[in-house]
Amino acid sequence: MSSNNSSTAGTVIKCKAAVAWSAKSPLKIEEVEVSPPGKGEVRMKNLFTAL
Repeated sequence: MSSNNSSTAGTVIKCKAAVAWSAKSPLKIEEVEVSPPGKGEVRMKNLFTAL
């Protein structure tokens, strides 16, 4: 795989996420802010998913 240095490295990003604010509540699609990864963490871009 090729190495890609992202233009978002080290910055807070905004993305959409499915969020449940309490147990048994429906998921809501909301825009969230994701902090840069800390020590021992990575941030990955998910290109495809399937069920």
